Amino acid sequence: MHHTLDLSERLEIQSRRYLYAAAPAGSGGAVTGLPGTAAAMLLLSLMPSPIMNRVIGLPGDAPLAPSTLASIRQAFRKSGLPHFWIHAWDLPGHATLRDSLAAQGGELQGGWTKFLYELDALTPPPATDTPLYVRAARPDEAGVSGQIICRSFGMPDTLLPWMSAFVGRPQWQVFLACGADDVPVASGAVLIAGAQAWLGIGATLPEARGQGAQQLLLATRLAAAKAAGCRLASIETEAAEPGEHRHSLSNIRRAGFREVGTRLNYLFKAD
Repeated sequence: MHHTLDLSERLEIQSRRYLYAAAPAGSGGAVTGLPGTAAAMLLLSLMPSPIMNRVIGLPGDAPLAPSTLASIRQAFRKSGLPHFWIHAWDLPGHATLRDSLAAQGGELQGGWTKFLYELDALTPPPATDTPLYVRAARPDEAGVSGQIICRSFGMPDTLLPWMSAFVGRPQWQVFLACGADDVPVASGAVLIAGAQAWLGIGATLPEARGQGAQQLLLATRLAAAKAAGCRLASIETEAAEPGEHRHSLSNIRRAGFREVGTRLNYLFKAD
């Protein structure tokens, strides 16, 4: 289990290096190591939400030293970022880290459920009753993909150049789910990094939800990753609260991903 958790974290850190590298110049994006640990800090001034500004990979069996927290705060403050998340797994062996984060003022803010897929065992996707079909995004559709992403997540127009940067970018493949008249209504990307793939940036226009677009896009991206020689694919999504149903979780599980675990978010102020 410990090896799987570490692998999942390394894959996420790797994917963010590529993700932030696609951001426009001057975005303040960086993925930096945290001295004395295997953890990484993700910083992106362009999008000050803690979703993009966080610390991944701290050991769960040791408390976070106050001096380390001070260094983390300084890094985010220097980048002009008001707050950030520090992650800790929701597992018994990681209680020491969780307790130390809470004791030092960390505010629990939900979590993310993480998944892996061993592509050697990739099986055909379950049948999906949908009027949609999936195709690769054309070079002239970078903006179309970006607009779908921004509209789906309610992102400001300032993020449109970044969200449009993946079509045609080396190591990235972007697919569109289309309806009548070949009109794209959903988008999803896959990062190919050697033998590993990351599936992300999946978005569906509000008016097109409930038609199976993301299920189709998941299956297509898994097949594309395997065809590119990848052995392992990773993905993550927001964890469900007790009694809550999240379509993204259902889609990922239905696609055959293996759940690694849920990682909690502890919010800290940078000042």
